[in-house]
Amino acid sequence: MAVKRIMLLAVLLFSAVNASALDWPVWPDSTNQQVSATYGLVQNEIYLHTGIDIAVPQGTPVYAVESGYVKAIITLYDSPSNWRIAIADSSGTEECDGWMYAHVDRYNIYVMPGQWVEAGTLIAQVVGWSDPNIVRHLHFSRIRFSGDQYAWSNGFWDWEFIDNPLLYMENIYDPDPPVLDLAVGSQLFGFCSEGYPEYFAEGEPLSGDVNIICSAYDYVNFYQWKSVPYKLEYKIEGDSSIPWMTSVCFNEPMGSYNGYMCTYKSIIYQNDGVCNTSFTADSQAMFFNLTNTDGDGIVEVEDKLCCWHTMNFRNGDYWVYARATDLGNNVTVDSMLVTLGNYFELSGTITLQGSSSPAGTIVTAVENGACDTTDESGHYAISNVGIFEQLITVQRPGFTSFDTTISMDQNYELNTTLLLDYMCGDANYNAAINILDATFLINYIYKGGPIPIPIEAGDVNGNGAINILDVTYLINYLYKDGPEPVCPEI
Repeated sequence: MAVKRIMLLAVLLFSAVNASALDWPVWPDSTNQQVSATYGLVQNEIYLHTGIDIAVPQGTPVYAVESGYVKAIITLYDSPSNWRIAIADSSGTEECDGWMYAHVDRYNIYVMPGQWVEAGTLIAQVVGWSDPNIVRHLHFSRIRFSGDQYAWSNGFWDWEFIDNPLLYMENIYDPDPPVLDLAVGSQLFGFCSEGYPEYFAEGEPLSGDVNIICSAYDYVNFYQWKSVPYKLEYKIEGDSSIPWMTSVCFNEPMGSYNGYMCTYKSIIYQNDGVCNTSFTADSQAMFFNLTNTDGDGIVEVEDKLCCWHTMNFRNGDYWVYARATDLGNNVTVDSMLVTLGNYFELSGTITLQGSSSPAGTIVTAVENGACDTTDESGHYAISNVGIFEQLITVQRPGFTSFDTTISMDQNYELNTTLLLDYMCGDANYNAAINILDATFLINYIYKGGPIPIPIEAGDVNGNGAINILDVTYLINYLYKDGPEPVCPEI
């Protein structure tokens, strides 16, 4: 397997992501923000990062990005660092969308539950942490929920996290392209069998249903630890191809902590003994299953069953590509050459017309030249016949060759009988027609001599019987320009 570096493009972008871009919630400085954790970043064995972390100092003022009603002011684990404010677009109990501002200082919260807040209102300050190694930040999430104030205040683990906040922000400063790192050893990708944790060794041909695993990360103007790209895609080029398929795009709902989030994570990320996704302050490793997708850009439970069905591709070399994109319009593309080798066994028994010694017949799969020679019982077995339509030949000197085409999508048994290859009138089977054949026939008819090989070779006039008329016919052909022998077909 070979790795081919294709493209590394970095574009510095200061324009708005969309026409209705919002100011950042940490004014007055709303440019060149550092995002220390992105939406969809793995957090632990179960959870994903439900928003973006904006790295700012303790005491940084926090402002409402949109007008709305304060739905809840709560903390988690009775922690002074986990106070958060939810502001949404409805004062009622119906389902509504809003924003969560987390890690604010409880002593510097300037709004009350139920209060109407205009966009741009100062609502809080960023809190400090007792652990000096934790980067001070505002956690900012797009949320959805329903219910009264009590439900909001007590239902945090059921709040839905519905979108990537970076999509709404103005002036994203992201100067660095995403990175496609080596996934397994010196390989750009890891390849494992669908449903099994076993990985193909480097250089080993791929076969069956295969998952493609990549390692990818990104920075958004913050370099203490890694985040994830906005979008990952893959494609395959070769004898047959798969166009660009979106593996994951972090622009969709990931569910709640009590709901879909764990399933969503298990579809996107690969976590096993080889490609172990993990995130700590000291080490980050993010492995993505590129083939867990049907290509519609929406992560669904059924996508976990998707893979590269290599049985639908002819054996040979293919380029596997990955593309990583971030919201600064930076794109990284890389690729790796792999070989497909799907094989089945072709076996059976070859018998010979007029012979009790079938050993030595050669059976060949023409496409890759795989072959075997029959044993004394006429049996053969070829273990490495390729897939799809395969031309099979059966050959032996003195016998008519047998050719057939087989669709190899499983192990296959082929049994046949080779017919003698003969000239009509060559009764003694010496590859020539002459007076010796007439003598051979007379000896067979009147003196119990050997049988013509094959017997049809002696029926020179083609009337279904061997007698003196065939001898006369043959002599007339040899010496008096009579008609050619017309033996019956075998």
